[in-house]
Amino acid sequence: MKNGMRKTAAVVMAAMLMGTGAFVSAVEDMGIFSQTAIVAEAASVGKVTGLKSKTLSNSEIKLKWSKVKGASGYTVYMRKNGKYNKVGDTKSTNYTVKNLPNATRENFKVRAYKTVKGKKVYGAYSANWNTATNPQACKGLKVSSVGTDSVKLSWTKIGCTNYRIYQNIKGEWKEIGKTTGTSYTVKKLAPATKYQFKIRACKRDDKKTNNNHYGKYSGVVTATTKKSDKITQADIDAMQKELQEYSNSKAEYVNTHYTEFWTYGEEYTTLEEFYELCISESTPQNSSYNDVYTISFDETDIVTTTSNFKNTIDFLYGEFTKSYLVVYVETCPNGNDVYNKPCWSVYFLR
Repeated sequence: MKNGMRKTAAVVMAAMLMGTGAFVSAVEDMGIFSQTAIVAEAASVGKVTGLKSKTLSNSEIKLKWSKVKGASGYTVYMRKNGKYNKVGDTKSTNYTVKNLPNATRENFKVRAYKTVKGKKVYGAYSANWNTATNPQACKGLKVSSVGTDSVKLSWTKIGCTNYRIYQNIKGEWKEIGKTTGTSYTVKKLAPATKYQFKIRACKRDDKKTNNNHYGKYSGVVTATTKKSDKITQADIDAMQKELQEYSNSKAEYVNTHYTEFWTYGEEYTTLEEFYELCISESTPQNSSYNDVYTISFDETDIVTTTSNFKNTIDFLYGEFTKSYLVVYVETCPNGNDVYNKPCWSVYFLR
């Protein structure tokens, strides 16, 4: 009977201790915190908003977000293998993630926390934010081949979305093309002309934001296009000038008797003025000529052509000793009566 009374008294004493609060203090001292209090603190930690980023290099991304009122700090997470893993903590509203692979897209989240009784109480995760690191600098840029109107460039493959090609145009670098491959041919260039090029890699960001990340520029390469084998308008102009000067030197009678012509003193006073007068006024319609010579657009040997025309001038001055020959050239894209394909028509007018 006495034992039963002792057990009853022990139960009553335990109940009394639980009601005094001494039991709660003992539990807290043992490191166990009220779950109700934790839930209340967590509810007071705001959700991180305004998460943005700036790519600093091919291995670093700086994250920024809006301040959460009352937060003790923030934890940054990055997704890997389908899970968000902790990257680090910070007291500020920015964090630089380092040692990332180049030209790689990464996904981040951030959440704020309060420190309560030595423990971190977290708020909700921010929305996901994805961005990419820059590609590395392009390497191995070289000129693979050169044509009369084109230059082919090639380089070493690196990780990126595409490559951008730049040309120095009048002292300013301008983007002229892009490719996903490791070569690019620049076309529609002028013959016998020097050009400069460089490239850089591009990593395309989220398609919705249409942002791009660029690596550093490659070194500059220089290429000079080949001289055109075909006769050009510039060649014809140079030939006409050379032949006219040759004709002037061969016009012996005119060069020694020009002061005796009846227009001397009225329309000209010097030999050079006489040349200019004849050249400006002479056309196939108002002057006589022996023949029409043609040079087709696809001919290539302007040197031989010029030499042959000089022989013709020599022959004509031998036939017409008192004449002055004007070299007249016109472009005939549809051909002429002598040659029905595109050509230059050459006349020696007297």
